[in-house]
Amino acid sequence: MTPPGEARDRALDLLRRGDMAGGIAGLEGHLAAEPGDGGAWLALGAAYATLDRWAEAAPALARAVERGGDAVEARLAHARALVHIGQLDGAASALQEAAAIAPADPRVLRELGVVLYDQRRYEEAAAWLARACEAAPGDARAAFALGLAHEARRDIAAAIAAYREAARRAPGFADARLTLADALASIGEHEQALIELEALLARERSHEKAARNREVLRRALAEMRARRLLGKTERELARSALVVEAQLARREALAPPVSVEGGGMRRTVRYTAPLLELHVTLDAGGGPGGGAIEALHLALTDPDRAARAEDDVFKVTVIGEDGRQAPVSYATGASLTFLREALGCPMTQASALYASLLQGRPSVDWGGATLRFASVPGTAGKPGGERHGILISRRG
Repeated sequence: MTPPGEARDRALDLLRRGDMAGGIAGLEGHLAAEPGDGGAWLALGAAYATLDRWAEAAPALARAVERGGDAVEARLAHARALVHIGQLDGAASALQEAAAIAPADPRVLRELGVVLYDQRRYEEAAAWLARACEAAPGDARAAFALGLAHEARRDIAAAIAAYREAARRAPGFADARLTLADALASIGEHEQALIELEALLARERSHEKAARNREVLRRALAEMRARRLLGKTERELARSALVVEAQLARREALAPPVSVEGGGMRRTVRYTAPLLELHVTLDAGGGPGGGAIEALHLALTDPDRAARAEDDVFKVTVIGEDGRQAPVSYATGASLTFLREALGCPMTQASALYASLLQGRPSVDWGGATLRFASVPGTAGKPGGERHGILISRRG
């Protein structure tokens, strides 16, 4: 009879030489005689995994953990097998055990973060992936996974920072640059998104998705620049859908030009219509009617009435959960049209930005502008006559 250790060594040698069937058969025979050999269970589970026989790998690797196979390696391999057969809870438990044994092992930290992400436990995933990034400063995939977790928890700024770090760690990591470009475009930073796509295409000229995305972004950027009111003059404002549809009429300048930090002068002009008041802040250096628009503030003069009235001016509709189109209130129609025209963005983007403000975000950055709810003095600055509304101002 062949000694157990010799049978195991022969089976492992067959695996090393690529004879998977012979190696697996040898290990199975060895383990029938020596079921307490944790190292052999680990090798058998790894062999099954190599052949994508995950349903067999998982119990073999569970035996490796039970029988004292390499504590961290066995738990890592077991967790991977459990992921492949859809047992995420078990995988998370195995990885948490591994993390308790080897708290600085970057593989354990990253894989635990990824499993938690797959379980939609995004806050926990981000915390573990941040630790993985610290433990392995060169691991681009850990940084990329951290970006995905931050994006899932709706922290787009942190997501962009993580995607940038992934691209820095591995300049040829195409998915990192593509996802970074998408994230930048989602907040209106089309120019920065194009820079990332150009960097990717400089390394991989035949990357079809990057080339397609670049063309889409170029068109979107051109449309945004053509439509947006920020940076334009009162001449373009007078022709905009916001002014024309609402029949906003220009009134007096609210105050004489004032100097601003860093040099230059600003002046504010008021436009009014029933239920609406628009305050336009202009660069006074351009002369009457010629200064660039630096900020726009839209206020509802009677918010309650505007919220009750149906929008029959801007003709904005929304699509309900049942797929049907429905009209909106005058207040919503005016606000969405204002955002679309001021920023030059699609109505769907305007809706998303408006929703962010309504949900309580103090400010939102998009497309080189900052949006927030703000108040301005009422007509002639009368006490108690403040107008409350949305302020959009250029950044930088």
